[in-house]
Amino acid sequence: MGKRRNGYPLKLERWYERKMDQLIRQWQKQANQFVELHLKPYVTGGTKVLHDAANDDPNWANSIQQTLKLFSLTMDDTQDERTIVSLVTRWLISINNFSLQKAKKYTVTVGKEEGTIAVNPLMGETVLSNYTKGKIAENTALIKTMKHRYIDQLKTDIYQNINHGGGVTDISHAINYRTGMSLRHATLIANDQTGKALSQLDAYRSQKAGYTKYVWRSMEDGRVRPKHQSLDGKTFKYNDPSGGDNGLLPGEPIRCRCYAEPI
Repeated sequence: MGKRRNGYPLKLERWYERKMDQLIRQWQKQANQFVELHLKPYVTGGTKVLHDAANDDPNWANSIQQTLKLFSLTMDDTQDERTIVSLVTRWLISINNFSLQKAKKYTVTVGKEEGTIAVNPLMGETVLSNYTKGKIAENTALIKTMKHRYIDQLKTDIYQNINHGGGVTDISHAINYRTGMSLRHATLIANDQTGKALSQLDAYRSQKAGYTKYVWRSMEDGRVRPKHQSLDGKTFKYNDPSGGDNGLLPGEPIRCRCYAEPI
């Protein structure tokens, strides 16, 4: 197999994933610290709600509920949201710069005016500026939703563990399990959203520069799905509802690392 094509920003996808992983590991650390500081007195050694003498305090159940409300408040801090917005903005700027460099390369190749495609979506042109704001909001919402799901599912896990006599170790296992699920979700977000962002930025720049067609290019590695292997090297028109993958451009289908080469 020859050298892998470099029209897709794989390093940026992996950077985005690593940064989300760091956020998730921080959530895991916060959850473990909270359990150690606030929940441990209620569950040390395991405690069955209906049979354990440790639960004869009439306020015991209410104390657990109040503690888990505090858990939600502790985990869902505003500083984390600012961190997420900053991360997503850096990622999208990097994707834009990658797209811009490709556009310049194609411009030189065919002798078009560079000014027609060298557009920074964070400055100037309204269409790209609006797209950028929307994409930042979308990805911020995806990560925030992932975090809220992490918190809510952990609260359910903790309730279930307490009701079944589980102790701190069982809750720790639940935290590890939910963390693993979130890490896998982050992989999906990084892959899917990088492909979609690149696809839309590339398509806008290419059409603005006067291109009407593109060649479907895959990464030519073992992860390319069979349908996209069959599309590799074929030519399609932009905005063709029957072109590409059922009307979708390279990079738009879920978890697609293919890209368009304008011609």
